[in-house]
Amino acid sequence: MKFLTTLASAALLMFATAGCDESAFDREADEIRDQSQDQAEVIRDSSQLDAEMTRDATQNAAEQLRNRAENGSDTAEQKADNIEEAGEAAADRKEDLGEDKADAVEENGENKADNLEEIDDQ
Repeated sequence: MKFLTTLASAALLMFATAGCDESAFDREADEIRDQSQDQAEVIRDSSQLDAEMTRDATQNAAEQLRNRAENGSDTAEQKADNIEEAGEAAADRKEDLGEDKADAVEENGENKADNLEEIDDQ
């Protein structure tokens, strides 16, 4: 779906800029930037969804442990808290890794686009 949206956007951009003095290299550079930003957005969304699923699963596991424990014993409560803390830490790592990967994709796309524009300027 994103590919079709990107393709449609690129086509509209080509028609809108027809007759402009923007070179083919500039248009390609813009397309690379758009694609890398779209990819980065997908990566961020995916890692955030994965992190939320981790949080939900560990919170549910902790809650089930609390519900099974007799009289809310301190040991069961501590185990449940540990499960939640570990899940939160794992979710945070997933978000951080996704953000780092998305940033790298955007930076790579920006570098490629800059290189094309430098070729055009020569």
